[in-house]
Amino acid sequence: MPNQAQKLKTALYHFYERPVAKASLELFLTVLAVIFFAVFAIRPTLITMSDLVKEIEDKRKLDQQMTQKIAALSSAQNSYSTIESRLPILEQAIPMQVDLINDLKIIEKTASDQGLVIDAINVNEIPTLTPNLDFLKAERKAYTISVLIQGDYPSIRQLVENILSQRRVFVVDTIVFSTSEERGLNKLRANLTLSVPYFGAKSL
Repeated sequence: MPNQAQKLKTALYHFYERPVAKASLELFLTVLAVIFFAVFAIRPTLITMSDLVKEIEDKRKLDQQMTQKIAALSSAQNSYSTIESRLPILEQAIPMQVDLINDLKIIEKTASDQGLVIDAINVNEIPTLTPNLDFLKAERKAYTISVLIQGDYPSIRQLVENILSQRRVFVVDTIVFSTSEERGLNKLRANLTLSVPYFGAKSL
């Protein structure tokens, strides 16, 4: 048995003394060194490169989003330029701040032009004014005006048409006709209920 162990030891010694065996050992040690540097030296660099690639990708996505936003803003600017000259008309149609006196004057003048008599005007509530109201903080609202008018049917009908054709928006909600006899003559009256829209502060 010792002779067998001695023979094995001698065979291994001769094997490692050969150039091929030495080269295999050197190659093995080289591979180990490469693995060591790959794990402990190159790994931080690879992590840094991975982070840089991710950052570049994130910035590319952000750049695409910014490009889309710029395109949207450009489109909005073009649309705004198209309608900019008409904005004063929109402000007259549905103003940011309600002008109750002006609205009543429009109704009174329209009725006067038709030769109609206004027996009574009622406002359901006085709108609250909010100075320097920001449009982004506003919402569409409306208040109600009730007008009791006396006259003939064609004039009352023309009054309604003229009110609806005003640049200031009025919405005719209801028209209720009634008749009465005064001094032997039949009198026609119409009770108009008008909604008057405007932009006011949002309700809390």
